[in-house]
Parts: sequence; C-alpha cells; structure tokens
Amino acid sequence: MKVYENLAPYYDRFMDHINYENEAESIYRFLFQVNKMNGRVLDVGAGSGGHLLPLLAMGVKGDGLDYAEGVRAILREKVKEGHLNAALYTADMRDFHTEHRYDVIYCFGETLRHLETIDDAEAFFRCAAKALKDGGYLIFTWKEKDYFHELEDWGDFYDRHGEDYLLWSSELKEEENAAFLSYTAFVTENGETYRRIRETHRLALFDSDEIYRATEKAGFAIRDDLEEICFDEIIGDAPFKHVTVLEKF
Repeated sequence: MKVYENLAPYYDRFMDHINYENEAESIYRFLFQVNKMNGRVLDVGAGSGGHLLPLLAMGVKGDGLDYAEGVRAILREKVKEGHLNAALYTADMRDFHTEHRYDVIYCFGETLRHLETIDDAEAFFRCAAKALKDGGYLIFTWKEKDYFHELEDWGDFYDRHGEDYLLWSSELKEEENAAFLSYTAFVTENGETYRRIRETHRLALFDSDEIYRATEKAGFAIRDDLEEICFDEIIGDAPFKHVTVLEKF
C-alpha cells in the first residue's frame, strides 16, 4: 500500500492541479450542515495536508493519518511551521487506532482503491466506525470501474507541472480485478538536470454494489441527501466520480 514514497519530496509540485481548498470548503459546509462545527475530523490519506491544512486554518479541529511516512513528514513540518495543532498518525487505514473519537472522518482522492480487496475496504470501514462517535459520518470519494477502462483506452499520456513532467500508463488486469497505474516522473531542481522516478500503483476495481454492501456490514447507512447538498460542486461534470456520505448507526 505504500505509494508516493519516492515522489514525496516533489509531491506538492505534482498535485498542484487539485483544488484542495475548494474540496476543503465542501467539507466545511458539510460540518455546518450536520451541526458538527465544534466537532473533530480525521483525514485518512492526508498526504501533505492539502485538505487538512485549509480546514485547520478555518478553525476546524482535525488530525491526519497516512501510511506513507515521506508525505506525512512534509505535513508534520507544515503543521509545525503554521503553529497548528493536529495529531498526525502513520498507520495502515485497515487497522488504525487514534487518541480521539471523531465526528467526521473523510478519505478523498483514490485512497480507497489503493486497498487490495473489498475485504480490505470493509476492514477500513469497520475501523472508521470504531473511531467515530455515535451518529458520526464517514465521507469518501471514489471513481467507477468504467473510469479505468477509459483510462486504459487513452494509452500513455503525460502531465506537465512547471518544469516537471509525469508520463502515465494504465493496464487493466480483469483476472486480478485491478488496474495498474504506472508513472515515470522527471523532476528538476534547476531546469536543466532531471531525476527520473518510477512507481506503479495497484488500484482495486471493486464496484459500487460491493462498496455499499461493505459499508452496511460495517454499520453505516448511506446519506444520499447530504451528498447532493454538500458535494455536488466538487463532483461537477466528472462522469465517473462519486462522493459517498455514510452515517454511523
């Protein structure tokens, strides 16, 4: 499950296309909608703090959890420099323990699909349920399986981020129920000499029915009404993207 370790020093440079502040504002609006403004949140897959830091700046009490020590170290430094108060955990999302119990846990990006099987996803849901207060909420984003079929059809493609480049390729292995997303990063400190970094991510292809059955078994109820009220803006026109809101019952 460890990803982005080699890319960690350059992580923020390659994630600059994500509107983290807009997504953080949607979580803030959600807290207002469900009367949890004075509660505490946990960011699972916190990375370098793209969502957590704006929420802390808004006055939200929050903590972060990530399995990749490299990016978590970056987040720890940002929290220290900003004189912010947040507990930061290096832990596997399938089996974690925290100091606090939370009103809201959120897990954005493709973090859920970095789990290998639907049983792993169910383990995460059960762990999140234990970390939530009664009546707490779990929010996570995910993309439909068809997205990965379309991604494979694109073939190799690259992203440019300033003077840095990412070359991507995708391969579906239906027999393993997984997509393998590989990148080669070319990063530079001076615009002339480049360092090459390679990594492959295995993304599980469990479908929506499997996800929802796993959440129900873990003790959650789906809140479609809150999805529409709070998160339509960040989904936008993305044809395969979903934000799922669960309430612990």
